[in-house]
Amino acid sequence: MDAFGVEWGSFEVDPEVARRVQVGLDELFRADGEDEAIDAAHALHELVCYAAVTVEEETVPAVRALRGMLGLPDFRWKQFALQLLDTIISVEGVFDSAGPLKARVRAEVLRAVPLAEKEQNSASRDVRGAAIVFLGSASETPAADFQRFRSAFERESDPVIQADFALAATACVWEADRTVEHANAAGWFEEALEHSNPAVRFRVGQFLAGRGFRWSGGDLDGLVAAAMPVVLERRLFRQEYL
Repeated sequence: MDAFGVEWGSFEVDPEVARRVQVGLDELFRADGEDEAIDAAHALHELVCYAAVTVEEETVPAVRALRGMLGLPDFRWKQFALQLLDTIISVEGVFDSAGPLKARVRAEVLRAVPLAEKEQNSASRDVRGAAIVFLGSASETPAADFQRFRSAFERESDPVIQADFALAATACVWEADRTVEHANAAGWFEEALEHSNPAVRFRVGQFLAGRGFRWSGGDLDGLVAAAMPVVLERRLFRQEYL
């Protein structure tokens, strides 16, 4: 069966799982409203990246289908497709594993980068922000991209998009130097965690806390908890499927 440009019969995927993935993709593609699209994206998340901890054979054709959707100018829910791709590339080992399945998943996700680059200038804040964050996670030249995202962060006036640039820059600098010496030398973590924009503090703090980073400036969990109510009150966030 062909679905969104994917011949599912050419993959070693359990037929029942393939059917459920195709249903989820169809529901995302045809969703009439945001709540329906969120439900469909969440269902796909559970099928293709299993609570963001692993990938399976069906992830490969699902990524191809998501790319197909991104290439359609009239697809309404590009932000959720981009968020799913971001979650998939962020699963442990997908970006740097030599294992054959994760390597295939990585290759498929990285083919979405040119599509995401086009969406960085989208008129939709949700699509633009999701594209920026995905490109940070999928960067193959993280040191250079860190500088690019940081410069964009400094110029950005929209506080929500500014937080997206901050998160993309953080993902790049973390990948560029796992010992975080580069980040500390650049003063980036301190700058972001002490920034006047609470959305920046929240997004960067959440990222670093999730990776076990110990901040010399204080308690990261406490920083995130303090920023959250301000972010919610001022609506300094984009709609996400999780």
